[in-house]
Amino acid sequence: MPAWLTLDAPAPPLLLWVLGSVLVYVLGANVLWLARETRRLPAGVGSVLYQAGRFLYYLGVPYLVLGGWPLEPHRGLLAPVTLGLAGLDATWTVSRWLEAAGTGVGVGLLALGFVALAWLNANRGQGAGRLGFSAVPIWRLLIDGIYLQVHWAFYRGALAVLFDDLYVGVFWGLVLACVELLSSPFWRRCWRTRACAGDAWLLGVQALVSALLFLLTHNLWVCLVVHWALSLTGWGLGRSQR
Repeated sequence: MPAWLTLDAPAPPLLLWVLGSVLVYVLGANVLWLARETRRLPAGVGSVLYQAGRFLYYLGVPYLVLGGWPLEPHRGLLAPVTLGLAGLDATWTVSRWLEAAGTGVGVGLLALGFVALAWLNANRGQGAGRLGFSAVPIWRLLIDGIYLQVHWAFYRGALAVLFDDLYVGVFWGLVLACVELLSSPFWRRCWRTRACAGDAWLLGVQALVSALLFLLTHNLWVCLVVHWALSLTGWGLGRSQR
């Protein structure tokens, strides 16, 4: 058992970063929801603040935890490889890359098949339109993929270090990702709305698939490519409904 789990041990800084990140997400999502519902902010100002906040949160927090990266020596609480930023050292040989890519292709194809079959089953007959995907630009899907994958990798990597166990870190990282989704009023409303229920459902699938891929490959780039493939599949299915 890690020493920090004992009652008299101080909380490690890395744990505070993780818990603080979850707290910021929960509070930020609900405050933003309230601001939008009450129209406290002009549309243009709210959009700029939202995008700036997303950038600082999803990429800024992991960067601060990484510390001095890419400067030498690494002064952060985590090393880049802990987040799955593969290819930055000699341990990632060509054969290892090919193995990770092959795993990504296999898991990705299974996930794509599952998404397509689930969509067909949910939208056939009288249930047509029950699992819809919203119309969003492709560039937004690609950016969202980067944000989410870095964010989830931060949780998995940090918790793996804290517990000194990759399996435990991946599991609790997935739990935190689900907690954040369930705490978001935007996600809950989307889940109850036919036109974008597919978006909410697909996010859960992507969180689960990326956790599995991270466990198998420990490669963030593979997770990101599969995430993008799933997002583009949802985008294509949504277009076929309109």
